[in-house]
Amino acid sequence: MNGNDTLLAKLAGKPERFPGALLLTGSSEPRLEAESRELATRLLCPGNDPEATCGSCRRVREGLHPDFLSVEPEGLQIRVDRVREAIVFGAGRPYESGRRVARILRADLLGVEGANALLKSLEEPGARFRWILTTTRPESLLPTIRSRATVAALPSESRDEREKAWRTRGFTEDEARDLVLFLPDDAGDKKSEDLSARLTEAREARQAVVAALEEGITGGRAAALLVLAEAVASSERTDARLLSEVLADAALAAEGADAGAVRHRAVAGKLAELARRAGPAAFRDAAMAAADPPPDIRRGNRRLHFEKVLLGLLEKSRVSVKG
Repeated sequence: MNGNDTLLAKLAGKPERFPGALLLTGSSEPRLEAESRELATRLLCPGNDPEATCGSCRRVREGLHPDFLSVEPEGLQIRVDRVREAIVFGAGRPYESGRRVARILRADLLGVEGANALLKSLEEPGARFRWILTTTRPESLLPTIRSRATVAALPSESRDEREKAWRTRGFTEDEARDLVLFLPDDAGDKKSEDLSARLTEAREARQAVVAALEEGITGGRAAALLVLAEAVASSERTDARLLSEVLADAALAAEGADAGAVRHRAVAGKLAELARRAGPAAFRDAAMAAADPPPDIRRGNRRLHFEKVLLGLLEKSRVSVKG
């Protein structure tokens, strides 16, 4: 269990020690929503029910508890009048619980007026009131907000946990594995059909990279590698990451690494054949170079960088074949 895991466990287990204002950070908005609601559930539970199955806990989860208020963005910003409403809410006496909890989701969308209105209450919320703020971008918050809250980051989910979450949504094992690879944590709130379309697009991009490497390395056609270098250089950095991952997987597959170590298992067989032509070491070096393009992001410099990486692989494969 890491430090943040321990902190969250202590916060949930001992409501009386919960800070007046907690800033919960993480990479996934759905996870932040769920975890912050769970913390509010524990804070408001009259019996500190470890299973959180009592009527109070159920009402918090359903958004019906009179001592829980959730403030969320309306459009592109959190309105100042909603912040003021939460401050008034916090000043009132609890109806059922020993305290009240107000939560602000996506606190980075607080405007300057809303943030300033919040400051005094964050610093002195009172004995029976607790704030929970969530954000995926803590650096976007005013320093005065961050300084008045206890910051806790959600621990990252393991790959197995994320794959399991996708499978529970009806995706196959292979689809779940690739969803973890290709989609960010915050994609969990998207519709399944949208996710399927994005997954198909990502898989097609991977297939295009592998096909270009096959044509270039196995077929000896430098032009295919030059086209790949141009495509990677002119697109988002995620394509460079994909190229680096594929090259690294090729080296691992050629060396007979455990299946769990290979990210892109669907193409592991093809990648192993490629790496054997130039040698796993050459592919490892190429993967590291592909992951570290020049800081000058002008298209020409990036293209020359990837051309050097890929043509270097071609040359080593030719030398290996002759040898």
